[in-house]
Amino acid sequence: MKRIAIAFLVFLLCVSVASASSSETAIEAVSSGSNGDIGILSLGYTITQGDSNWHYKPITTSVTRFNIDLNWGDKTDSLKLYVYDPSNNLVGYYYDSADGKINGRINIDIVDYSGIEQGTWSICVYGYSVSGTEDYSI
Repeated sequence: MKRIAIAFLVFLLCVSVASASSSETAIEAVSSGSNGDIGILSLGYTITQGDSNWHYKPITTSVTRFNIDLNWGDKTDSLKLYVYDPSNNLVGYYYDSADGKINGRINIDIVDYSGIEQGTWSICVYGYSVSGTEDYSI
């Protein structure tokens, strides 16, 4: 019985390692709801003062809402979020207070009822005021 349990644990470990990505810039996974919303699933990243990390989100289907949820949880550090449409136009830049709360999180929706522009959206996370290294997910 122990051998079967150990073999099963080794199998799970192998599957986990095989599915991990070692890419420096990860491609975000898509979360699509039944209501036509689209968003980015959380993946872990780090950033330091004055650094910029770019993330890219391809939108290939007709959706009316695009959610971006940047979460670092540390109210003592401040990150800034820049969003560019597929034509490379700045849609906006956002600070922690963009969602009405200062809580180490920027959670915004980009809404266009005629449909979000299809193509690759660019999202830049900027270390606006960071002490040391800050972990975040987006």
